[in-house]
Amino acid sequence: MGVSILGYKLIDDDGLFSFNLVREILAELLGTFFLIVLGTGGVQAAFADDGSAALGPARILQIAFAFGLGIGGAVHLFSDISGGQYNPAVSFGLFFARKLSLYRATVLSVVQILGAILGAAIMKAIFSDVPGVVSIAKGTSSFAGLILELLGTLFLVLTVLATTNGKRGHAPGYLQPLSIGIAIFVAHLFLVPFTGCGINPARALGTNIVAGAIKGEIYAYILGPLIAAAAGGIVYEFLFSPHYSNKYQTVNNGNEMKGEASA
Repeated sequence: MGVSILGYKLIDDDGLFSFNLVREILAELLGTFFLIVLGTGGVQAAFADDGSAALGPARILQIAFAFGLGIGGAVHLFSDISGGQYNPAVSFGLFFARKLSLYRATVLSVVQILGAILGAAIMKAIFSDVPGVVSIAKGTSSFAGLILELLGTLFLVLTVLATTNGKRGHAPGYLQPLSIGIAIFVAHLFLVPFTGCGINPARALGTNIVAGAIKGEIYAYILGPLIAAAAGGIVYEFLFSPHYSNKYQTVNNGNEMKGEASA
């Protein structure tokens, strides 16, 4: 039997180990790996044309496309297995929205960080450096960076919760990867010049650990997204989600986050 407190599931009904969890772990490991390889690969390609370190609109657009389309494709790959989370902020956002157990969110978050480290290590082995290392730009304070990361992640978490809400009654199977990809794309257009656009503790830790670039400002890339996870999950579950209980009949649209049924 699972363990719950105030409607929040701490441990799933299937306990601490199940073959479903193993499949979800593998899906999150591979999905986060592909996210890092495709996204940071886009960064590498963006700066490979003339060797200039200047960050202009064309490069920002290319980086945004790489991460947005990369995450969209990765979500489509494994959304029916693990939900295609690939981000501790998303996993804990689902926990705070009472759609995922605390144990599962924690395990999957650790796996996501490992997948990001593996992806960054592969990129370093190929290019002798790690593309896509995040840092706060000159002229932007660490606190401002935290707020920017919080806002970008909050938009992402709310997008995930909205597109996986079976009560909305109008979500086709392709909407989840498309919506999440667009959210990532737009966030990168805004945040790349200021923070490099982490909005994902696994993504920020993966690249920066492998590059040996862990600095004091890394807290902005962890704390900001986790605050957004709690705020987004709680706000959506208790403020927005009840709206759909009366307006639409609950439907199973085939793209709900894995673990929702047991939450």
